[in-house]
Amino acid sequence: MGVQLIFVVETNKKCNSDWIYIKETIEHFYLYDRIKVKLSVVYMDGRGNYSSNKKEREIKGYISQYRATSKTNKSKVIYCFDCDEYINNPEDLKFLEKAKKYCDDHEAEFVWFCKDIERVYTGKKVNAVDKKKKSEEFKKKKQISEVKVDKLSAAEYQENTSNILRILEQYLDMKR
Repeated sequence: MGVQLIFVVETNKKCNSDWIYIKETIEHFYLYDRIKVKLSVVYMDGRGNYSSNKKEREIKGYISQYRATSKTNKSKVIYCFDCDEYINNPEDLKFLEKAKKYCDDHEAEFVWFCKDIERVYTGKKVNAVDKKKKSEEFKKKKQISEVKVDKLSAAEYQENTSNILRILEQYLDMKR
């Protein structure tokens, strides 16, 4: 039996920055059999599109394609969201609550990055025009080795942290 992890990320395919950070996290912290574990990505093209019919169809397509290769194959959808200004902006907090409920209702995982994915991994706010370049630099310089496990395994929203390792450890084996 294989497992497919479908990551639904806020960015678009052209920028790809979110996926770079997530893939670096997986490669650095986990051992996995690439024959038994398939990683797939769905780009939201903006965080508000997570529940769009188009994205839901794309996810269902990945699930059915993977299932077609073996009836025992399973898929898990993992939505990844930035918390943004959840402390100061009630709309951002409301958005996160709504997205979390959506994930719960659809038996999907809910990964969050406070305030955003760049701050979690680089410790700095990155302007939109620089996100692609910054993520590629992060990968090239292997900066994932400087990121502490506790920053990526937080239990609750806290600036410059994420719960990504708490979610991934359910599906992948951590390197010792």
